[in-house]
Amino acid sequence: MKALGLEATMPSFLDGRRQFSAEEINESRCITKIRWVVEAANHRLKQFKYFANTIQNSSLVYLESDMSIACALINHYQPPMTRSKLEDEQIGAQIMQLRQQKNKIQLLIIFNISFSATCVFQLKRARSYAEERCSTTNLTGDVAYSVHRCKIIPNLIRIPTQSAHSNRVTYHPTIHFTDQAILGWWCDCFTGARFLGCCSHIASAIWFLSYQRWQTQQRHIPSGEYKNLATDSIQVSDFYDSSDDDDSQRYTLT
Repeated sequence: MKALGLEATMPSFLDGRRQFSAEEINESRCITKIRWVVEAANHRLKQFKYFANTIQNSSLVYLESDMSIACALINHYQPPMTRSKLEDEQIGAQIMQLRQQKNKIQLLIIFNISFSATCVFQLKRARSYAEERCSTTNLTGDVAYSVHRCKIIPNLIRIPTQSAHSNRVTYHPTIHFTDQAILGWWCDCFTGARFLGCCSHIASAIWFLSYQRWQTQQRHIPSGEYKNLATDSIQVSDFYDSSDDDDSQRYTLT
């Protein structure tokens, strides 16, 4: 690999720690941005049923030639997965710059900043986190969405957000902003220290506070009505008669 000018690398592991460092998670984010090209190429190759299944040992001697034929067919008949754009170099330079950048909000919190409470994820999960936070799918009305405001630093807030995987775990996405821009963010979840992108908890807080809370038209969410079809078991007596016939004969021992 090195002889070809390539370097093999992989994302970091927690190894018992609670959170990745900003450098580690930024590096992992760079790896995932590059890895998708490899995964997309593998997906095209596995469209051939031969490569999608287990290959027998007796066929390994033909594997190189078979793969060359499959790759030649893909290259000739399928369009490129992506094409170069004018902004690619600019995006690449920005990624390399953010890759080594420290998370300023994390550094502020390390200095034991105290917060006082004041009442009221990644965008694909932003709505679900906000609905869980407000206990309703109607986010256009008056909802309880608590925000913690920093006593010392202006415009520094955090929004306690329950983990999607454990009811006992609460994360604290923290955002520093002005009237015109978001200056920085940090969260105490596993990937919350990265500055190259952000975690779902940060994305949900920004999405709700800067966009959703200003919407006036409710978005119809059919799944939010399913809970009305079920009855809470705690409200049903253990001796509840589920028979459709009130005069039905109970079973007895004889």
